[in-house]
Amino acid sequence: MRRAAILLAGVAAALVAGLAVAGQPPQGQPPQPPPDPAAVLQGVCSMCHGVDFIAEHHKDRDGWDFTVHRMMDKGADLDPDTAALLIDYLAKTYPADPKPAAPPPGNAKGSR
Repeated sequence: MRRAAILLAGVAAALVAGLAVAGQPPQGQPPQPPPDPAAVLQGVCSMCHGVDFIAEHHKDRDGWDFTVHRMMDKGADLDPDTAALLIDYLAKTYPADPKPAAPPPGNAKGSR
C-alpha cells in the first residue's frame, strides 16, 4: 500500500513538472517577433474598411486609441498587445492635422 502511494506521488509530480515545461517555449528558439502593424491594418481593419478610407482620417494617439477600441467592441479581432502596436502605428502614420498657427497680432480683420 505504501509503495503504491509513493508511486502515485511520483507520477503526479512528473505530470505537474511536464505541464509546467509544456507551457514554456522550446529552449534555443527566440520569441516570436511582434506582428507588423501595417499587416494588421491590412488584414484586420480592411475586413470592413478600405485602407484608403482609414488614410483619410488623421487623429492623435488618443483618437486612434478610441477608434481601435470601438472597432474591437464591434468585433475587430485584436488582442490588447496587437491593438497597442496598431494604435502607435496609426498615430505615427496618420497623425492629427497640425492646427493652423494663430495670425500675428495686428493682422486681424478690422485693425488699422
